[in-house]
Amino acid sequence: MSDIEIRSIDVEPIELRSADEDSGMSFSGWAARFNEPSLPLPFTERIAPGAFTRTLKSRNDIKMFVNHSDLHVLASTRSKTLQLEERKEGLWVEAELPNVTYARDLAELLRNGIVRTMSFGFTTVKDDWSDNGNERTLQEVRLHEVSVVTSQAAYPTSSASIRNLTLIAKRTDTNVDVLTDAIAALEAGTDLTDDQANVLREVVDRSRPATSEAATEVATPLSLMIKQMDLLSKIDL
Repeated sequence: MSDIEIRSIDVEPIELRSADEDSGMSFSGWAARFNEPSLPLPFTERIAPGAFTRTLKSRNDIKMFVNHSDLHVLASTRSKTLQLEERKEGLWVEAELPNVTYARDLAELLRNGIVRTMSFGFTTVKDDWSDNGNERTLQEVRLHEVSVVTSQAAYPTSSASIRNLTLIAKRTDTNVDVLTDAIAALEAGTDLTDDQANVLREVVDRSRPATSEAATEVATPLSLMIKQMDLLSKIDL
C-alpha cells in the first residue's frame, strides 16, 4: 500500500439532508471530476472517464473517512451506507453518516460551507504521460477510500504516499499533519508561511545525516519530492 496517492477537489455543491435522530445525515457530492486539470503537482493531471469502472465492479470494501483517517469512519460500501457511482462528470458519492460526534461536527461544517472538499485515495493501474512529462492522464485506478477533507486546495498532495510521509515525519520528529500541510501548500503553488518553510527546511536538515537502511527508505522519497518540486529554491536552503 506504499504507492497510495491522494487527490482532492473543491466539490460545491455538497448536499446534506437531515434524517431521523438514529440515522444521522445523508450526504452526497463529487469525489472526483473527469477531464479537469489539477493544480501543478508539479505536472498537470487529469482523470479520464472510465478510470473507476473496474475498481467499482470489483466490489472491494471501500470506506469513507474524515481526512483519510481510519479513526473517523463515516460509511462503507460493505455496510451499504456508502454508494459510489461513476457518472459522466466523475465519481459520485452518496452516504448515510453515522450518528456519532465527529460526523455531527462534520455535518455542521458542511452545512455552513466551512468544509467543501472531497478527496480519494488510489493506486494507479494505468496512466499516460505527455512526451515532455508535463501532463499525466489517469486511465485506470484502484480506489481505496474517499474522504471529506478540511484542506482547501484542489489536488493538495502528489504521489508522495501516506506511508512515506508518515515515515518521514517519524524519522525527523515532525508532526505529520504539519508536514502534509507544508507539502500541500508547496505543491498548490501558494506562498509558504514562515512556519511551513521552516518545517520543510528542518525535515531536509534532519534527513541528511541518515545512513541506515531504514533511514534511506525515509530520505529517498523526500529527495525525490525536492527534485520534482524545486524545493531547494523555494525554501532558500
